[in-house]
Amino acid sequence: MRRNNQTLLPQNRLLSLDALRGLDMFLLVGLTGIFRALPKLSDNAVNNWLANQFVHPEWQGFTVYDLIFPMFIFIVGVAMPFSFSNRLEKEGGKKELFRHVLLRTVILTVLGVVLWQAPGGPHPTWGFYSVLYRIGFSYFFAAVIMMNTEVRGQAYWAFGLLIGYWLLMRFVPVPGYGMGDFSQEGNLAAYVREHVAHYISPNFQYVFGLTLITSVSNALFGVLAGHWLMSQRPGTEKAKGLLVGGVVFILVALLAHLDFPINKKLGSPSFTLLTCGVTTVLLSLFYWVIDVKGYRKWAFFFVVVGVNPITIYVLDFLINFNRLGNVFVGGVDFGDANALMTAIAAAAIAWLFLYYLYRQRIFLKI
Repeated sequence: MRRNNQTLLPQNRLLSLDALRGLDMFLLVGLTGIFRALPKLSDNAVNNWLANQFVHPEWQGFTVYDLIFPMFIFIVGVAMPFSFSNRLEKEGGKKELFRHVLLRTVILTVLGVVLWQAPGGPHPTWGFYSVLYRIGFSYFFAAVIMMNTEVRGQAYWAFGLLIGYWLLMRFVPVPGYGMGDFSQEGNLAAYVREHVAHYISPNFQYVFGLTLITSVSNALFGVLAGHWLMSQRPGTEKAKGLLVGGVVFILVALLAHLDFPINKKLGSPSFTLLTCGVTTVLLSLFYWVIDVKGYRKWAFFFVVVGVNPITIYVLDFLINFNRLGNVFVGGVDFGDANALMTAIAAAAIAWLFLYYLYRQRIFLKI
């Protein structure tokens, strides 16, 4: 008897969240390579603009590529009220939940460090820091705040950390540069990082970076969205609320940009608000279409990726999917489309592997 793909997951699961997570991760492991290959197909302004959307700006500015990991952290936050409520009902309650949070944080940190290591030592630029460490850091502190405060308190913490970081970066003077310098050399985060490197070790300069503060707010805003989705309000009302909230966040981010520019590397409050706003808008649309209106089949492609995000992230480090793609298409001359066809083949291989895991009910969870 043929299995229905949708029945492989619990019926009460928030499928829109899996789909959005899948879109986020497929941007990283699939669409990035495809869009970066477009200028080789045709070197024109449109293709170059699209390719540049999948490269981080040198300093200030914003691209689609900047959205990937803030969106992931936000989604982690959204899932927390759902998962925490289930765990708190089990034996051990809050104490066991904290042990789970701590263990998950340690695993994410260690896994991130292992993946980032250069042969024979720490990463030459980032030391013992990794994106997984940032995810674990934000998850841990958001979890501690969530377990010890009510929803209003969580909102105070989310905005308070952003405002506190803003005040630090704006009003604490940096020797030789003064106050409110947001340049690469003169900002407070760079000054603190240099002193950590000097007094502790260069390998820990990003581990103790000030920019981690706003990532906690990122996760907490996701937590607030999760509480909203768990409420007893009608689905359409919840979708509208998310949409309005996301638009407001984007507008506030653009206003904040006038004082503290949108900057991923500094984790500026304007950047955090912008990424949370864009993610919230996308979540509202996914939630309304998938969970409220019931149009689920189109989302299956992304759900396959979204239920195994850590798996594909780790595999992207361990396996050269472009090389595998070239095995299948490298023998054919596609002319200017060679790079694009290789990227498409690589993305297809990655997805098909995740589809196999999905069909076998293999889901790597941390």
